[in-house]
Amino acid sequence: MTLKAISAQRLFDGVKYHDNSALLWEGTSIKAVVPITQLPTDIEHQHFEDAIIAPGFIDIQVNGGGDVMFNNDLSPSAVDTICRAHRSHGTAYLLPTLISTTPSDIQKALSAIDKAIEERIVGVLGIHLEGPWLNQEKKGAHNSELFYSPTPEQLANFNWLTKGKTLVTAAVENISTDSLKWLKHKGIVVACGHSNAKADELTDEKMQLVDGFTHLYNAMSAFEGREPGAVGTAMLSDHTWCSIITDGIHVHPKSFLLAHKVKPEGKLLIVTDAMASLGSVTNQFELDGETIRVVDNKLVNSRGSLAGAHIGMDESVANVIKWGICEQEALKMASTYPSIAMKCEDLGFLKPNYRAAATVLNTQYQSQAVLVDGNLY
Repeated sequence: MTLKAISAQRLFDGVKYHDNSALLWEGTSIKAVVPITQLPTDIEHQHFEDAIIAPGFIDIQVNGGGDVMFNNDLSPSAVDTICRAHRSHGTAYLLPTLISTTPSDIQKALSAIDKAIEERIVGVLGIHLEGPWLNQEKKGAHNSELFYSPTPEQLANFNWLTKGKTLVTAAVENISTDSLKWLKHKGIVVACGHSNAKADELTDEKMQLVDGFTHLYNAMSAFEGREPGAVGTAMLSDHTWCSIITDGIHVHPKSFLLAHKVKPEGKLLIVTDAMASLGSVTNQFELDGETIRVVDNKLVNSRGSLAGAHIGMDESVANVIKWGICEQEALKMASTYPSIAMKCEDLGFLKPNYRAAATVLNTQYQSQAVLVDGNLY
C-alpha cells in the first residue's frame, strides 16, 4: 500500500485545529496528522489552497439524490447514484433512507443495502427506515395507509443488515415496549419521529430504549405550556440526540439556536433529509404516485406541503455558521456527532487508526473534495 496525503492551511481533527498541516493515510486507515514541512517528499500529495480539512461528513437521513429516490429504485446502483450526488456536497457517508412502504419493499431495501455494502459501494453506511411505524397525525409526505404497529414477531420476519448500521424512526407512542426492546437487542438505533405523542406517552421505560429524535420540530407534537409534546421531551432528554434540518425552511434559525442551547454538547446533529432533486436535472420526482417539485428552493407536494429538503451537507453547515454557531461546532454536527449517534467507532475524527475519511471545504464552506475509505474524490 502507498502512503498518501492531503494538506491545507487549516485542518480540524474533530477536537482541535492544526495549521498548515497534512492528513496522512495508507489504504483505508489514517496514519497521522503532521505539519506540511514534515511530509515525506516521495508520497502522493495534494494541497488545497484557502481550505479546511475536516472529518468526513455523515448524513443519516438521505431519501435520494441525482434524480433517484431510494423508494423508487431499491438497487445497489441507485444507492451508488445517491452517494455520488451527495459526495459533491461534502458527504463522505450516508444512510439511504426508506420512506414508509410495504414489508416486502422494506426487505428489498435491506437486501439492496446488504449487497451495496458487499459490493463496496462508496459511501453507504447502512440504512435508515423512516416508517411505516409512524403516527398518521404527523404523516408528512408519508402514505399513512401503510402505517402499522409492528410486533416483535413481525420485526423478526425481516432479514436485517448483517453489516453496516441500521436506524429506525418510529412514533414511539404507537410501538410496544416489547418491540422497542426487540429492536434494541438487535443492535438497531431507534429514533422517535413522525410522532404526535403527549409527554406522558413517552414513558421513562420507553425513553430508555430510544436513542434519538428524527428531524426535531418537524412532524412531531409541538411544545406548549401545558403539554411538552414530543418536542419538549426531546429537548429535556439529555441522553438522546436530535437530528435537525438546517435549510432555513424546515426550522427557523432561532428555533435551531434554542435547541442548540438546550441540548447537551454533542446531542444536536445535522441531517439534510434530501430528496432526488439534489443533483437533479429535472428538479422534480415521483413519490407514491405524486409529483414533488422544487418551488422557491422548497420541495412541495400537490398540497403545497413540505416533502423533504433540497440541500447538501456543505450548505447545511454554512447555514448554521451563518446563524451564529462556531465553525468547529458546526463541523462536529456534520461529522463527529452523527458518527457517535450511529455508534461508528472509527469515524468522526482525523486520528491514527480511524477510517481515512475527510471533507475539504473552501472559505465559503463549499465542498472541494471528499476522502472516503482512502480514495479522494
